[in-house]
Amino acid sequence: MILDQVVAPIPGGIGRYALNLVRALSTRVDGERSLVGFVPRVSHDTVRQLEGFIPLLDGIDVSPFPRAVLARAWERGVAVPKREVTYSPSLFAPLAEHGQHIVTIHDAVPWTHPETLTSRGARWHRAMGERAQRFADIVVVPTDAVASRLSTFLTLGNRIRVIGGAPTSDLVVPVDADDRRSALELPAVYITFIGTLEPRKGLEQLLIALASIEDLSLVVIGPQGWGGVSVNDIVSRTGIAPHRVRALGRLGDSDLAAVLSASRGLVVPSIEEGFGLPVLEAMSLGVPVVHSTAEALREVAGQSAIAVDVHGKNGTLKLAEALTGLDDETLRRDLGSRGKARAAQFSWDASAARLASVFEELT
Repeated sequence: MILDQVVAPIPGGIGRYALNLVRALSTRVDGERSLVGFVPRVSHDTVRQLEGFIPLLDGIDVSPFPRAVLARAWERGVAVPKREVTYSPSLFAPLAEHGQHIVTIHDAVPWTHPETLTSRGARWHRAMGERAQRFADIVVVPTDAVASRLSTFLTLGNRIRVIGGAPTSDLVVPVDADDRRSALELPAVYITFIGTLEPRKGLEQLLIALASIEDLSLVVIGPQGWGGVSVNDIVSRTGIAPHRVRALGRLGDSDLAAVLSASRGLVVPSIEEGFGLPVLEAMSLGVPVVHSTAEALREVAGQSAIAVDVHGKNGTLKLAEALTGLDDETLRRDLGSRGKARAAQFSWDASAARLASVFEELT
């Protein structure tokens, strides 16, 4: 199990996916198979922390090379660990001729919207996608939408399997939620944005829309990513009053649940997504969701959220109208109820069962 995303400096949604899926898979492994984690060079404290996150692993191998070095090496097919089967929850994968390889490709953004990534990052992901095309025995994707998009750029034939995510069981509203919200100095009435800060997430479009609405603030949750996306810079450009935007950075699950559960809604205005885990996590707490018309978000949310063509003609106006509509308490209750039912259809145990069946295909 390649677990670099779990210990990465910016784990984001892929790190959350990897942690929950491998943790659930580890409970299903029988005595005939050994499940060993693999990480780039990290500290002993990080290894111990990872052992606590996934206690049923049969060990953790630590590479002598740091992540950046391994990324360049694996792009060339060198310094790969030799195992009978490798599973990589991202394209950070030891794809080579020996052994059998299962790799997850989370989205087609490096091909469809490379301008939203660093040029080097886009090139690296496309190169690793080509290695997956050449060496992967199975390619896992989180949605049918991603499967369809990838087929335009990679020849994967019948090797694709769809295994999505689910709300984490750790996302529970804590008993001291009020105290946590007070400590975080949240505004009285707010919507929530969750995601790594990068260009494709649509934060600027959201703030432009929000600037036209009175008495509604925004809480931004997520680490700094790439592309020079700065909340302060966007606030300055859009002209929204700075006190209406509260950026919290990364939060633990208890704080995240406390913030989400009291928000008027979660807004996901991304240009493109592969799955959109925050959609399901918000729904699991009964929080209404407004999202862009990205196909993967439509697929995950079903008919249980409001889809807005954020990036089309008059997109920010349409988004502002949708946000204003959340003033309606009846609508919020209906979306919250439908969202909970939708989120209940997804579980990490079910995803782990599908991944276990993929291993059975190879053995």
